[in-house]
Amino acid sequence: DPFHLPQHVAVKATGLVERAFGFIRFASVYKDAVTAYDSSPILGRFEWSEPMSAFDGVALRVLPCDRQASKFVAIVELCHAGNAARNLAVYAGEDGVDASSRWRAWGRALNLPLLIEDREGMLHPAERRLGALQVSNPQPHAGANPLSARRPLTFGQSGQPRLWAGRLVVGGRPPAY
Repeated sequence: DPFHLPQHVAVKATGLVERAFGFIRFASVYKDAVTAYDSSPILGRFEWSEPMSAFDGVALRVLPCDRQASKFVAIVELCHAGNAARNLAVYAGEDGVDASSRWRAWGRALNLPLLIEDREGMLHPAERRLGALQVSNPQPHAGANPLSARRPLTFGQSGQPRLWAGRLVVGGRPPAY
C-alpha cells in the first residue's frame, strides 16, 4: 500500500543462480529512499540503500505465468536507473485492473514517472512530462456563452442616446424609465 509509507516488501529472487543460493530480498520503501538487504542462507546478507532519485520510475510489466502463455501476471516495480539488479517489485498479481491502480498509486506516492514495457521489453514513459509537470494535449476553448455575450445594462449600454438636455426637466418630475 503506497499510501502508508514506509512499506516493507519481501521478494524471492527470480534468477536461476540467485534462486539456487536461496536469495530473498527484504526491502523498506520510504518516501525518499529504498533500504534493502539481499539475504541468502549460504552466502549471507548484502545490504544496500538508494535514494528515490536513483530510480527511473515505476514500471508496469505483463509477463506470462507459464510457457503456454495461458495466464499472465502483472508486476509493478521500481526501476533502478543504473543497475537492473536493484529493481524492486512492489506488487505482483493476476488482476490487471488492480495492478494498474496500484501502478498509478505508487507513481503518485513516490513522485516518480510511470513507465510501461512494450513487446520488446523496453520501458517507455506512459505520460508526457516536462520536468515535474504532466504535459497533455491542449484543451479546446469553450468560447463565449451566448447569454453572457450581452453586456449588463448597469454598464450604461441602454441603447438610449446620451442627450442630457432632453432628460433635464425644470419644475417637474422626470418621466419614469
